[in-house]
Amino acid sequence: MKGILRHTLATAAIAALLAAPLAQATNGYFKIGAGAKNRAMGGAGIAYGQDPMAAAINPASITGVGDSVTAGVEIFKPKRKSQVDATGMSIPDLGGAGPRQGVNSNENSRANAFFIPSFGITKAWGSKFTLGLSVAANGGMNTRYGNANTGNGNLYTGAFAPVIGDSSSSNFQPGPSGFAGFLEVNGAPASVLDPNLQTLYTNPNNTPALGVNLGQVLISPTLAYKITPNHSIGFGPVIGYQTFRSYGLGLFQGFSSDPTNVTNNGNDDAWGVGGQIGYQGNFGMFSIGLMGRSKIYMGEFDKYAGLFAEQGDFDIPAMFGGGIAVHFTPNLTVAADISRILYGDVKAIANKGPTANEFFGAFVGSLTGDSSKISNPLGTNDGWGFGWDDVWVYKIGVDYAYSPAWTFRAGFNYAEVPYDDTEALFNVLAPAVVEKHATVGFSYTINQNTDFSMTYMYAFRNTVDTTYTGTGQFAGFSFGARNNMYQNAIEAAMSWNF
Repeated sequence: MKGILRHTLATAAIAALLAAPLAQATNGYFKIGAGAKNRAMGGAGIAYGQDPMAAAINPASITGVGDSVTAGVEIFKPKRKSQVDATGMSIPDLGGAGPRQGVNSNENSRANAFFIPSFGITKAWGSKFTLGLSVAANGGMNTRYGNANTGNGNLYTGAFAPVIGDSSSSNFQPGPSGFAGFLEVNGAPASVLDPNLQTLYTNPNNTPALGVNLGQVLISPTLAYKITPNHSIGFGPVIGYQTFRSYGLGLFQGFSSDPTNVTNNGNDDAWGVGGQIGYQGNFGMFSIGLMGRSKIYMGEFDKYAGLFAEQGDFDIPAMFGGGIAVHFTPNLTVAADISRILYGDVKAIANKGPTANEFFGAFVGSLTGDSSKISNPLGTNDGWGFGWDDVWVYKIGVDYAYSPAWTFRAGFNYAEVPYDDTEALFNVLAPAVVEKHATVGFSYTINQNTDFSMTYMYAFRNTVDTTYTGTGQFAGFSFGARNNMYQNAIEAAMSWNF
């Protein structure tokens, strides 16, 4: 047992480190399931635990798994494309420097292949108790627009910088021109505008390229107890680890309460803890499951305290759900889950992004140094975020044991986009727009103690886009934003009974 414990802890540590470079994981930024067997059924498993990864889904369901170890790896390939179209922002010639207009900037995200490990172990402790541990990537968000070596492809600066323009004393292209020139003509001194214009043109934090990387892993030590032969409960702490970095966001440093901690500060990480509880009951051919996981209270991303609301606080949302499994025959099971992810309780992702007028006002405040014109500075408690709401997730899957050696699975998973079209601008960095996921998979039993499983997932292409139109003093100005993504993933896993 000591050898198993040492192996378990080592594997957990390695998985926590490897899980850092993740991408969107489809139900918002959460993975659709845990482990190859569960994911092959679209993630349906609250009432149907199949291997030790069940501890990450419903801690009560591991009582039926037995003494087992499973380990797997997923190759995840999201294809993301975003667009920022600022051609609706145009300033006429103000004095010989020429007119200025924004640009339609669009890019495919690079870094499109990710390796995501998982590990789980269960061990019976007497006739009623089962101990378990799962280490599973919870999800993440990743984008990298443009070439990291040349800096080409920054969607935000590519779209907005041309129309920002220059003052009459600019070293770049003497104005007055564009947005800055318009402000100067209306009374803003060039001596005030020029230092702030440097952020747009010479700020090294506008490169390399543009992107973010958030990775999360959950380590779940679990204790499950059989109340009766047909009813079990399970509970345990959930230890969270996450890592984050952003780069190329220099354009928005002027929008922040803490400009030095917005972008290009390398990796930052945080640990946190929460808890989960579950129930499973068997009623003849039916199994019922319930689970709940608290918010995981994480340490702050200090290096990005000027980017995320509440000074870099980024907790992992709570979730709850229920499921049913119908065992039509000993060889055929159909399972269905419904769950809710409470993204709206985490301000870093739930706070709304800027409206058109707020965005234009922030540019005015950034260029003139008047912070009162920035309605919700990044990094403050009410700082702009991604506008994510709570989402319902629906899962259904089928498991069919074709023979003693072969088991086949298929599933479908659906969750709405967690944000409205009007939040597309900031979600260029986190285009979590896929809603529908189809899965298929199989297991091959090598011998009575060993099986091999594979799963394929396809997340159907979806698009969110909107046009932001100014009113009042900003009437006549507009810009658009568009998020697009589809995904492929394949996962392989081995399970051993001992």
